[in-house]
Amino acid sequence: MSNISYKLKMDPIGKIKLRRCLESNGRAQKFFTHEVRRLADPYVPFRKGPLKNTAREDVSSITYIQPYAKRQWLGNKGNGKRGKKWIPRMWADRGKEIIKSVADYAGGHPK
Repeated sequence: MSNISYKLKMDPIGKIKLRRCLESNGRAQKFFTHEVRRLADPYVPFRKGPLKNTAREDVSSITYIQPYAKRQWLGNKGNGKRGKKWIPRMWADRGKEIIKSVADYAGGHPK
């Protein structure tokens, strides 16, 4: 009886992540953050626009910088889609769409 042995050669994990834009704070993370902000815009409370229009987008965070942002996040009664806790509400409506778009961007498949 003989044994069969095969050695599989793979690129290092860092190289694979880089090829898929999945490096730490990389392009896929930036794309994800931008998609969240873009799709959350219709959910942000809006009277004249400063709350949504002055939000700052970093690689892995979105900061609503207006002094009244926390009050709106916690207590806005809403008008249609617009109201409090806009990102979790948007995620409930469109999270699967974001997951698919990020997977497409990185060359993968959503689960």
